[in-house]
Amino acid sequence: MGAVKSAFKLYVNGQFVGFGKDSKLPSEFDLTPFIKQGKNVIALEVRRWSDASFLEAQDMWRLSGIMRDCYLYARPKLHFFDYESLSELTNDYKDGVMRLRVQAFNNTDDNQEDSSIEATLFDQQGQKIWQETQKIPKLKKAFGKAENQFVAEIPNIKPWTAETPNLYDLQLILKDKKGQIQEVIRRKTGFRSVEIKGNVFLINGMPVKLKGVNRHDASSKTGQVVSKEEMFKDVKLMKELNINAVRTSHYPNDPYFYELCDQYGLYVMDEANVENHGMHYAFDRTLANHPDWEKAHLMRVIRMVQRDKNHPSIFSWSMGNESGNGWNFYQAYKAVKGIDPSRPVHYELASGDWNIDMESRMYRSIDFLVNYAENNPKKPFVLCEYAHAMGNSVGNFQEYWDVYEKYPSLMGGFIWDWMDQGVEKMVNGKRIFGYGGDWGDENTPSDNNFLNNGVVGPYHTLHPHAYEVRKVHQFIGFSYQKNILTVQNKYFFQDLSNFEIQWELLKDGKLVQNGVFKHLDVKPQQRKEYKLKVKTDNTAEYILRVTAFTKAQEGVLEAGTALAFDEFFLTPYRAKNDVSESVNVAVNENDKEIRIQNQYFTAIISKEKGILTDYTANGKVIFKQGPYANFWRPATDNDFGAGLQHKLAKLKDADKQAIVERIEVAHTHSSQVKVTIVKKMIDQSLMFVQNLIFDGKGSLQVENEFTPLKTDDKMLTFKIGNHLVLPADFKEIEWYGRGPWESYADRKTAALVGLYKGTIEEEYHPYLRPQESGNKTDVRYAKITRADGSGFRIQSTKKLLNVNVLPYEPDQLFPGMKKGQTHSGSLEFSENIHLDVDLQQLGVGGNNSWGELPIEKYRLYLYKPYSYTYRIIPFNKE
Repeated sequence: MGAVKSAFKLYVNGQFVGFGKDSKLPSEFDLTPFIKQGKNVIALEVRRWSDASFLEAQDMWRLSGIMRDCYLYARPKLHFFDYESLSELTNDYKDGVMRLRVQAFNNTDDNQEDSSIEATLFDQQGQKIWQETQKIPKLKKAFGKAENQFVAEIPNIKPWTAETPNLYDLQLILKDKKGQIQEVIRRKTGFRSVEIKGNVFLINGMPVKLKGVNRHDASSKTGQVVSKEEMFKDVKLMKELNINAVRTSHYPNDPYFYELCDQYGLYVMDEANVENHGMHYAFDRTLANHPDWEKAHLMRVIRMVQRDKNHPSIFSWSMGNESGNGWNFYQAYKAVKGIDPSRPVHYELASGDWNIDMESRMYRSIDFLVNYAENNPKKPFVLCEYAHAMGNSVGNFQEYWDVYEKYPSLMGGFIWDWMDQGVEKMVNGKRIFGYGGDWGDENTPSDNNFLNNGVVGPYHTLHPHAYEVRKVHQFIGFSYQKNILTVQNKYFFQDLSNFEIQWELLKDGKLVQNGVFKHLDVKPQQRKEYKLKVKTDNTAEYILRVTAFTKAQEGVLEAGTALAFDEFFLTPYRAKNDVSESVNVAVNENDKEIRIQNQYFTAIISKEKGILTDYTANGKVIFKQGPYANFWRPATDNDFGAGLQHKLAKLKDADKQAIVERIEVAHTHSSQVKVTIVKKMIDQSLMFVQNLIFDGKGSLQVENEFTPLKTDDKMLTFKIGNHLVLPADFKEIEWYGRGPWESYADRKTAALVGLYKGTIEEEYHPYLRPQESGNKTDVRYAKITRADGSGFRIQSTKKLLNVNVLPYEPDQLFPGMKKGQTHSGSLEFSENIHLDVDLQQLGVGGNNSWGELPIEKYRLYLYKPYSYTYRIIPFNKE
């Protein structure tokens, strides 16, 4: 039985056969005494809850049933019982040595002292490179068991690593005393060494960094039953995102997943199915220190090691998760070391204690990592969980890796986690991905959407932060100076011969020159310089963009896969100052409104509200309301975790609740009108001054000044910007800035500056729970257009902009002060288009999702003054 949760009884033909626990490891039964000729009936009685449930309290759906494949098979009475292939490197990691232990089992009626085992090793071309045959000593009849040991020394071995997953075939043939073949096993094996020297973690002698992710069994259609096709997609996407390590959080995975990791190259931290955080961690509470639970702890850890010990991809055993520490884990550590001393042992809650080989924590800050690394640590350190990828998240990921790469004692970390655990559900004819609270009545306990923490969505769709992971994790680095491109190979074992570097020179976002370096001779951990001949001038912004593509298929990676890229700004951006023709502008004013117009445009300003209530140019409405002073965003999951929806609630409708101090109109000359609007807002803690300057052709310059009237140095804001309401007939956006995916102040490394275009509907990214989405940073200009090509241009001036345009009202993406049950799949398009033109926005954060703010340099405070300007330029068709 591959995996059954939480416990089960097995019956054959109505007779009780046995009982099984541990819902993530197989249970094996000998059915021989219970079967009969002809038809047989196998039945299971599955218990949804059992005492085993106390050890399976991981953050996941509380599902039960048969979770993995089950097999019915027959074996000869003389067969293999077990084997262990410890294949490591020797002689300065150049040669291989395989220490092979093989156990045979005899259930015949005869002694089998003269039976034999033939062990053969084949290379990647199927050539025999080693073979040895041994007689089996003392293999007695009726449940006799004997062990043989082999040692194979292989010169000039091709080592296994996640970068170079070289595998060999190990074949074992068992023959009886008459020389008849009884059983054959053929399995993959790989040669590699895992060591800790001092406080440095080494693979094959190299200080490898773990660019890892935590993985749950998750399928949107079948829950925790995951198909081979889905597992393959997991591995393929991980490799494409430069992920090199997986923690099987928090239980052993399906055996097929390890085969994929062996074949395609992923370092695996294999974790036992032990988590009882509901019992808390104190010595007098935790089950880890309770004698009644010692055997349960030991069996779960030992059985995992025994099942998985022959996979070269597994570099570490993890004894469990969030279960306290104590006697039971002390004994488990000893047991693991007794079985397999070749791999280091991990367990986060044993940090600081003796029963681990590496220090480990969860969700610690960058400052914590620096402090650890700079204070003479005794052991290497890994963040077994970090970068909590819940909703719109994974901010300051680059800053984490700047630190990881600086200090040898830091092993890297595992992002939490791989995939949103949303479950597909149809509601009113629309597909949503359900989460906690979507089943049962309102009193049904749940953690709401706290299972949706994925780098990818339920259908393996990439969230925007997945691209940030790929960029920050990349194994090829670039630098550029004075026509010299330096390529750095950050791989530890792989050269760059299967890559080509394509470079492009962009002039104001448009390609003007390009080339390719097809032959890269860059050894692991080395650099090489390549000369470029690019031509620039001072009339435009020039950007050099470089991308590394695979030349030929390599494992799961197809030819032409982009795995590394960067950009270099050669000359600064220069905003174009459009000069309007001199056309007279008329101003009409009454008690309620100010009307500014000529034959090209009409603008109406409400004196009561202090905003434009209509702006029409060339006979078409440009926007219906705005530009409002805006400090609000629909709260992200991280915002909710920090309570910002409450703490910043007064910002939500700040402009609509503002006090209009005065409005002044000035005819600066016959073809230009300046309207100055002065407001106090946010409990009169801030003065907002907005100058609206209209020229004769209908262009509008918006000048914003935000001046604090109080010095509350703790008052954050989501945004400093403007919000505008547009008619629904706008369909597309084109922008010159970072893209093509959304970007934020603390998550924009992967969004390169260029010219991009898309529909407004596409700009919203469907996080499972609606929230802030679609922002674009470092925008030079953007064009918002209708189907007929008419529209308007947003032009930055001295400062670059953040721009966001969505077919939803902000309130549609904000559930209120409590999250409740909202889903992107249920959203209906608004009757308006909503546009934000901002100076800055608070970072999205991601160190955790239960209280921590974005790191300091990405925070935005209201006690500071801000100012910025942009222009709105209507056009009929460009």
